[in-house]
Amino acid sequence: MKVKLGPIIGQASGSIGAQTFSHNRFGSYTRNRTIPTQPNSGVQLIRRADFGALSADWAARSVAERLAWKVWAQGNPVVDRLGDKRILTGHMAYVALNSRLLQIGEPKSTTPPILPMPTALTSATVVVSKAANSGVVTFAPTPLGANNGIYVCACKCDTASVNYVKNLMRFAACSGKAQAADYSVANLDGILGTLTIGETCIFWIYVFDEVNGQLSPPREVRSTVVA
Repeated sequence: MKVKLGPIIGQASGSIGAQTFSHNRFGSYTRNRTIPTQPNSGVQLIRRADFGALSADWAARSVAERLAWKVWAQGNPVVDRLGDKRILTGHMAYVALNSRLLQIGEPKSTTPPILPMPTALTSATVVVSKAANSGVVTFAPTPLGANNGIYVCACKCDTASVNYVKNLMRFAACSGKAQAADYSVANLDGILGTLTIGETCIFWIYVFDEVNGQLSPPREVRSTVVA
């Protein structure tokens, strides 16, 4: 159901009671709230363990290190689902960046980034093949920086008209550093479920600094599964 919010409410996002508020290019709307499933998959359990370990590790950081993360977070706000900038705490920034590094097997960083976030890709395409069970990412510019790789999140939708997909996105793969050629995201069936010819897969493709954990702004690519 589409709704028009007044000047006091402005914008709304999230759930109240049985209703979930969201918005798209045509304005605000509500839908019936659904309770997310908790499959407790192996990947999900690993991510939870990483978050817990990093939160505990924060207590071991020195006063100077915590202050450095706080200052960095204040200078690098994140954009929320309504497009507003939000400032993380030092603890939140430490966990967010380092969880990405642990996710790809890189060591965590006890100090915040010195360099700015990577620059977004200027172009990207993805060819999704059911037979190959993969998505081949072609991107520019190439090669990426010495510490930079391609970081891919993905989901699939029944219809190509779906706009809000943030709640569906999941980590798919990350290339090695200094990626200089097409990158193949393997085992899409295992990540997204069985591929069907003609369905739409949506990819968010980032440049990832594999030393400090920063992501560039994403480039969204929509691709139809081919044979």
